[in-house]
Amino acid sequence: MSAASPLSPAEARAITKSALAAATFDDVSVRVSARRTAYLRFAAGAPTTSGEAARFEVSVTAAREGRVATVSGTGRDTASLQALVREAEALAKLAPKDPEHEPPLGPQQYAKVAARDAKTAEVGPEGRTEVVARVLKVAREAKLVASGLVEHEDAVTVLANRTGLFALHAATDASLTTTMRTADGKGSGWAGAASHRLADLDATGLARRAADKATMSSQGADTLAPGSYTVVLEAQAVADLLGFLVSALQARAADEGRSFFSRPGGNAIGEALFDPRVSLRSDPADPRYPSIPFAGDGLPLPATTWIERGMLKALAYSRFWAHKQSRPPLPAPRSIFLAATDPAEGKDLNELIRGVERGVLVTRFFYNRMLDPRQILATGLTRDGTFLIEQGKIARPVKNMRYNESPAALLKNVVALGKPERTAGEGMLAVVPPLVAKEFHFASVSDAV
Repeated sequence: MSAASPLSPAEARAITKSALAAATFDDVSVRVSARRTAYLRFAAGAPTTSGEAARFEVSVTAAREGRVATVSGTGRDTASLQALVREAEALAKLAPKDPEHEPPLGPQQYAKVAARDAKTAEVGPEGRTEVVARVLKVAREAKLVASGLVEHEDAVTVLANRTGLFALHAATDASLTTTMRTADGKGSGWAGAASHRLADLDATGLARRAADKATMSSQGADTLAPGSYTVVLEAQAVADLLGFLVSALQARAADEGRSFFSRPGGNAIGEALFDPRVSLRSDPADPRYPSIPFAGDGLPLPATTWIERGMLKALAYSRFWAHKQSRPPLPAPRSIFLAATDPAEGKDLNELIRGVERGVLVTRFFYNRMLDPRQILATGLTRDGTFLIEQGKIARPVKNMRYNESPAALLKNVVALGKPERTAGEGMLAVVPPLVAKEFHFASVSDAV
């Protein structure tokens, strides 16, 4: 028997109808979030903590004459919902005017997205234990110390308002990450993956990747002088950097002169800014990697090409900025797909390494921070497996390094692109390839493992 959804469509409509019926303002909207989450954490080669939680939240936003207020609660009974609406309307009367508030949307059409996997929704403690057991088996065989986390979620998000908008998205999500370390603490390796299906996560394969990195990185790390290097970035490292560029795909910041995409009197849409082999798109209805099909304000998220053959094709326009600029609104993406323009070009990681005469292989970055939004210049550290490549082979481990680099420069300096894969991480769904890029700048050396 399939696990019941945290919130059925009938329940969602009943809750939003009950709340909206109590409204006296014309502009009142309701957002409902219902989710079940579960996890199993492991460390020092053994399971440590586990948990399951059910969460339910209702947010009511009321607006009148540009005065807006939002209140949230956890009750789903009629009295609790009515109290939220009364409080939101009362606070809205006291709020200062928001000159950028847009009128409520009417009914919308959304892409059909199949993002909920019934088997993932049914997973219990035994299923999570089985995943972790496969990771720990690899660690024991390799005489390594494993830590990590397997977690999954079954969630429903609902939006509704008094002008007829109703949006519902049901989805499962699962992820597995593991760090392997040598007993002496000198070697470290990491691997992770995510999917809306727990069965898609190859626990044994991920564990072996992390174990191989840990074993290789323990063999006396050299120090590389800071400078510019050719790099092979694994998919996770690419996603870690690319998030900064995706966040910068905002028309308003560009038009107001605050962005890498700013140009005198406008923005860079239509300019060739990156290597012509690079294309970036978003598509919530992608059958392998489905994601939510509507934005936070209820606007549909259409399939969008942001970069095509190196050319900037689109920037996100909020409803306010679209109206001001006489453009159609376009929400920011909630999923991204970076790939070679020619799919036949995609190589596996080993092929990418074989094509590099001398360079640095990076497993992932961490502690990533923005330095300069105008350049999309970011900084962070390599982690859990950084290696020198010589004559197309991994030669030896090197100490971790701090990078100062822009994902815009990374996409301009692409040498080769691999096969895209979904990466682990919170927030945006990212399907990106490992890649080779030239002139990647490392600013200093870090002694941290």
